Amino acid sequence: MVAFDLTTVVRDGVIHVDPALNGRQVRVVVLTDDGPLTKESRQLVLERMFAHRSKVDGFLPLSRDEANSRT
Repeated sequence: MVAFDLTTVVRDGVIHVDPALNGRQVRVVVLTDDGPLTKESRQLVLERMFAHRSKVDGFLPLSRDEANSRT
């Protein structure tokens, strides 16, 4: 695994990364400079994020077995 550390601005709920990463499987960790969130506000942020996922043509998520075999 190769790590890329970048700083970007979220626009319209979309995190833009380097187009050179197109077609590659990546792991995304979202960190903010805000103070600690309450459990309820953290849950709300996650629910909102998953409710508005970007659609990627041709993307097929791993099955549970495929994901578990990678560890």
